[in-house]
Amino acid sequence: MKIFASFLALSFGNKIDPTGSYKDSTGHERETFSIKDSVEGESFDFFLLGDWGGRPAPRYTSSLQLNSARCMMKYAKRNKPEYILSLGDHFYFNGVVDEYDLRWKKTFEDVYDSEEMMVPWYPAMGNHDWNVLPDQIDAPSRGNGWAQIAYGQKEFGTKRWTHPDPFFTTEYTTENGIVVKTIMIDTPMFSGVYTGGRPKPSAAGCNVYDLNEKIAAWAWEWIEEELKNSENADYLFVAGHYQIIDTEGIYDYEIFRRLEPLLEKYNVTAYFQGHRHTMEHAQRSPQVQPEGEQLTNNVHYFTFGAGALLDTGAEMAYILTGDIRPEVACHSSNEANNWDNGQAICHKYWFTTKYNGGFGAVNITKERAQVSMISSESADLTESFNVEYSYDIKPRK
Repeated sequence: MKIFASFLALSFGNKIDPTGSYKDSTGHERETFSIKDSVEGESFDFFLLGDWGGRPAPRYTSSLQLNSARCMMKYAKRNKPEYILSLGDHFYFNGVVDEYDLRWKKTFEDVYDSEEMMVPWYPAMGNHDWNVLPDQIDAPSRGNGWAQIAYGQKEFGTKRWTHPDPFFTTEYTTENGIVVKTIMIDTPMFSGVYTGGRPKPSAAGCNVYDLNEKIAAWAWEWIEEELKNSENADYLFVAGHYQIIDTEGIYDYEIFRRLEPLLEKYNVTAYFQGHRHTMEHAQRSPQVQPEGEQLTNNVHYFTFGAGALLDTGAEMAYILTGDIRPEVACHSSNEANNWDNGQAICHKYWFTTKYNGGFGAVNITKERAQVSMISSESADLTESFNVEYSYDIKPRK
């Protein structure tokens, strides 16, 4: 295998050109995209928002999405982000048909419309964005993930949708040399698009179909190459839609089996994920290991899927029992075990309600990356957001 690389300084609003190419061990070669930019000052912020895709026409949005958006825009006036990582399920429930779809305006452009939101949005697609196979792209009213890439590359709308490929990287450097690298991955490309529960193999009856096995095989090798070549990064993040580990435990066994060892091996700071309509912070329990591995559990897993829809299961459990779902490691029954349920260690669990959602905010300094969960719930009538939780992670070097 071989990799050819050059580098791209981001010019916001411009089409993103390839910066190189990567050939995998089978000889399959694809163009690669590495977005690089510098930051004024010695610190900066970026946001994380997942599962924000509103509702299908004619509604286009949900009350929860609008409240979350107002919350994010209010918070951004005090802490303007350099960019926003979008963690999938951008358009419920079947994505967009093409780059001209009205959903772009009604669910995205008109909702996140403050000045502070006019920064690059870096997406990782979710299962609801990929509800059509590559050979069915012309199928009406079904999710076409390639159209989301076309929307950014054709510079439509406000030109902030920056999505050159299902797999790409970003790298931001501060004035004092702090490097923050993020590897954006398309998790449905790995384990398929599924509905009705957990993905294979843990739920054999789950409705699963693969997207593009050739691209998926290429991407597994490309990811390791990118991780291997990230020694200069003070903070190294990977972001995708499907969960690897959340506070309940291992979610996607196929991705866990293959990706978790790489994240540990190459000292990844955190993995950002969506899919579940919650905000969570977890680590892998030392009681469970990927097959054939003996790894530390240094990687932090943050879920930010609280952008548009109610977590009905979580709310019902709370109404009936006054506690969170028993599967979650933050359940009171796990307190004696240091919040370890045998698969995951729970640091924080927060679920959406009918009207209240949230997003993630990361503040980067030389000393730490502070990851915060911001909700639209607030007891203070002068505010429209509440900082539910913050956690500091030290740099890799």
